[in-house]
Amino acid sequence: MKYNLLFDNFLDKKYTLKNGLTVILKPFNKLPVVSIQIWVKVGSVYETDKNNGISHFLEHLVFKGTKKYSVNQISKIIEKYGAILNAGTSKEFTIYYTDIPKDGLYDALDILCELVFEATFPKEELERERNVVIEEIKRANDNPSDVLFENFNTLLFKETPYKRKVIGKEEIIRNLSRDELIDYYKKFYQPKNMILSICGDINIQELKSVIEEKFGRYESEENFVIPVLNLQESKKPEIFEVKKHKVQHTYFLSGFLGPQINDDHQYTADVLSVILGEGISSRLYKTIREEKMLVYEISSGFYTQVGNSIFYISGVCERKNLEKTILEIKNILSDLKTNGPKEEELNKAKQIITTRWYFGNETVHSKASSLAWWEIFKSLEELNMYIDNINKVSSEDIKNFISLYADSITSFALTP
Repeated sequence: MKYNLLFDNFLDKKYTLKNGLTVILKPFNKLPVVSIQIWVKVGSVYETDKNNGISHFLEHLVFKGTKKYSVNQISKIIEKYGAILNAGTSKEFTIYYTDIPKDGLYDALDILCELVFEATFPKEELERERNVVIEEIKRANDNPSDVLFENFNTLLFKETPYKRKVIGKEEIIRNLSRDELIDYYKKFYQPKNMILSICGDINIQELKSVIEEKFGRYESEENFVIPVLNLQESKKPEIFEVKKHKVQHTYFLSGFLGPQINDDHQYTADVLSVILGEGISSRLYKTIREEKMLVYEISSGFYTQVGNSIFYISGVCERKNLEKTILEIKNILSDLKTNGPKEEELNKAKQIITTRWYFGNETVHSKASSLAWWEIFKSLEELNMYIDNINKVSSEDIKNFISLYADSITSFALTP
């Protein structure tokens, strides 16, 4: 048995309605539960400087009533099943989802359909939610983790839409009109711009019929074209910036722009991030924390985007050790660029990723999410090749990756 085929036989369960809606159905009958997710291809990269934050604001507002359901009816129906109904906005997509016992499948499907096609934006609810979002922005501006990331992101991205905050700016949210919100909703919330991903205890034929009935009646505008964005950011020279904030220690992010989504070095980056900063045997932890004792915490990660990805190293230290820490990071990267990782390091990193992959895809929610994400950003065919592609990463790939992308480091820190 080939265990990396977590999603085997799914291709015949993917289809497209006449209106352009992509549907992915994954039976998983071990428990009587279902995850229903609608992914809309819209986020902050599709915004402008004048409406930055509108995607996130909309995500809040669609829950405030539809043509069929009031805000109270929505919560009452979902809660009677003991389920959750939630949403999230990123730079490149907005997701609406519920994880619910299978008895509530069709009620939940009806509600989610209403949210993405029939939201009514009641004026009183809109103004109430406007204040909620503004408070959320204020909290984010006070939260050290949010401030750290946004400043780091701003240093990395100067030209492309990735420079914009997902949450937006207070003055913009305060002035967005109801008409602007409705126009944006109608523009992007169209069937051909969505993926419906369902995983769980389902009857495929019965479910297909219901999906056709509920979702098939909505049309995509004939002239709607998913916007093609320029997401290629130019390389940055060495950047080092420090700001004061209400923190007890110094919090920092160091890193660099990585490859775009269709580059095979995406897999190299996943492996490198584990070698560098995952666990107490990683290079950053052993050298910078245990041997040099320069930091309290240190780790690394890799964040995939359609355009340039982000490879980052995060940590906590005393201000006097910040420059020394960044120098050590550069030294470790330089050593890997010259000598590559040891075979033991490489194999261990691949095993960690493999184990995490299996555990990360064991629930109906995670399976539905993986299927939707890979359909949007890469392909379902490549989804089942993930572990194979990880295992193909060589020491030379690691050396080449660092040569290509880590020739200059961007660092931002918050200090007391």
